[in-house]
Amino acid sequence: MWGRAALLVAAAAALVALGDLHALTNADAIVPVLVSLQRWTPFYWDQERYGMLVPLLAAPVTHPLWNLLLQRFLTGAAALGAVMLLDRHVLARPEWRAEGALAAALLVLLAPPVWSFEYLWSQPYGLSLGVALLGLAFAEPAPGSFHPARGLPRAVRLAIGLALVLVAHWVNGAAGLLLLPLAAVRAAVDLSEGEPRGDVRSRFAVDGALLLAGLVASEAWSTRYSALLPASGWPAGWAALAREAWSMAWRWGLSLAALAAVGIWARRREGPHLVAGLRRAGALVAAALAYALLAGTLRWVAANGFHWRYVIPSALLLHLAALSLLPPWRRAWLLTPLAALLAFGVPSLARVRADLDRTCGALTPAVRAARCDAIGGDYWTVWPAVWHAEWDRRERGEPGHLYGLAFRAAPTVPLWARAGARVCVPRGQEAAAESGFQAFGLAAAPTGKGGGDLAVFTLR
Repeated sequence: MWGRAALLVAAAAALVALGDLHALTNADAIVPVLVSLQRWTPFYWDQERYGMLVPLLAAPVTHPLWNLLLQRFLTGAAALGAVMLLDRHVLARPEWRAEGALAAALLVLLAPPVWSFEYLWSQPYGLSLGVALLGLAFAEPAPGSFHPARGLPRAVRLAIGLALVLVAHWVNGAAGLLLLPLAAVRAAVDLSEGEPRGDVRSRFAVDGALLLAGLVASEAWSTRYSALLPASGWPAGWAALAREAWSMAWRWGLSLAALAAVGIWARRREGPHLVAGLRRAGALVAAALAYALLAGTLRWVAANGFHWRYVIPSALLLHLAALSLLPPWRRAWLLTPLAALLAFGVPSLARVRADLDRTCGALTPAVRAARCDAIGGDYWTVWPAVWHAEWDRRERGEPGHLYGLAFRAAPTVPLWARAGARVCVPRGQEAAAESGFQAFGLAAAPTGKGGGDLAVFTLR
């Protein structure tokens, strides 16, 4: 059962990685690829809240395009797998594989493309949730028929579970902030349905202990991201987050409400089974709201404009809550790869290349002609241009790297900043480049044009 679930998730992730989402590539999504190619650090460059697990795994692949595709395959597989594991973890039904596959398929079909890009590839939520939920599955005190490691001793399963939960909190320190409330409401639902108190208490104790260990570990390296706003600012933060989320995904939300209504109507004669389903859906909704309310109190979220990406985990739980009310369909596990095809097109490496050329490659010919060592300027321009120039160099068989001089450049500046190094700057971004020179204590002088689109500076 686990093997089949893994295969369908891998197939869907591969189809997504060769689809048309690459047209949405931006600087934030490119930085992890450069972390893998140029200088690996334990966390996202100049940041202490996003662990670079996937860039580490992809580091043996030194070709810029293949490294990017491998990273997007791995994060996409974890994110789709997280949907299925959430179904297994909260709804706790033998049909979890089919139900989770349907939820993953409809997530791909209904979510706006920009939301899918952020969840599947750019943000750490899917990866961290998938790893943490796998850890909780290993650590379950009473393995059932769909446990991932029924034959292992309890102590080994607990050790594996703890290791995975700690890794998940390295990737994203907020993982436990979602899963701990979810564990609490799940335990309450289990008790209301008459499950033995000892079993419920044992499972909650294990989940709670592992998740608290993860949160404590993450707090050791990312305390500044958990600082709270003054309580007087919380209502405004909640309202801002709600507006952002609704403006991004209102069509998706209305679709989920309609599907939930259809599910309730179709199961209206099931009596106790429908009531049990509503309890489980309510547990997911309660955990989603708890996480969103917490996100709206954080200074880090406020500093980033209460962007909707900070409630991606809440959207995921609401999605699963609505779909959990649909009648079970055992063949639904076939739908996830099909949904990836429908949403993102027939796989085409040529289209991937064309999308990345169009999104990232506008400056590459001029950079090549100017013989640059680095590209300076605006953050959103620099990092996609650096990655594409790296790809161009590799395709042409040229040695060495080309680096960036912008926000998040601190780990790589020592690798190239020397007298005589040439920094190419897009026209109109000279002021941003000057700020970069000052930030890193570099002296530079303009040396002339670099081909119309670029100004060239030489370090002294």
